[in-house]
Amino acid sequence: MIVLTGASGGVGSAILPSLAALDSIVAIYNNNAPVIDGLPNVIPYRLDLTSEEDVNAFVKSMETRLTNITLIHGAALARQEKLAVQFKTGDWDQVMEVNLRGNFLLTRALLMPMIKEKWGRIIHFSSAAGMNVAPGTLAYSTSKTALLGMSRVLGVEYARFGITSNILVNGYFDTGMYRALSEKIQKKLIDSIPSGKLGDPINITNAVEFLIKSPFVNCSAINIDGGV
Repeated sequence: MIVLTGASGGVGSAILPSLAALDSIVAIYNNNAPVIDGLPNVIPYRLDLTSEEDVNAFVKSMETRLTNITLIHGAALARQEKLAVQFKTGDWDQVMEVNLRGNFLLTRALLMPMIKEKWGRIIHFSSAAGMNVAPGTLAYSTSKTALLGMSRVLGVEYARFGITSNILVNGYFDTGMYRALSEKIQKKLIDSIPSGKLGDPINITNAVEFLIKSPFVNCSAINIDGGV
């Protein structure tokens, strides 16, 4: 079973149909439920990823269904950031709560079922925008680069149980987040891609399928960014 967080976000909603062709899915969302029309093997589940109590309750309520788990951390939060001296502590905390704490809490809660089955796949989503740092992206970039360390430690600790942990560094795709940008910024992003084209989200699903089938790929970061 695939557990996908951020299922109603730009990338999450774009890959949900193609992921559903790979396995049954628990589609985790926070506010807006994902569109699951025509996807009978997708279970929507509203969950506050930053709440340890809620995360543990989710795993307990789904324990009979959670087998052969592929955990995909698609949920992410970005704030309209300013330079470091102007950035609000509350905004920093919110970004870290979702992008790191939520990732940690759900991973920890699902590790025991994975260990018992001696199989599991943990896939974190980072981003080219987070890795290619720019002024005004302090919290987001920090959270996305921190996932590199988290993923490698998990991969080293649990490889002996048949569990792998890897990162997909996603570039720019024709999804909701991109469409919300100004025309000027859209052009700038496309110009940064050597092919001059946005990515098709199917590339992300292809990478997920590759990682599911590849037990010797562990502690890796795979760039899906067109070469930016």
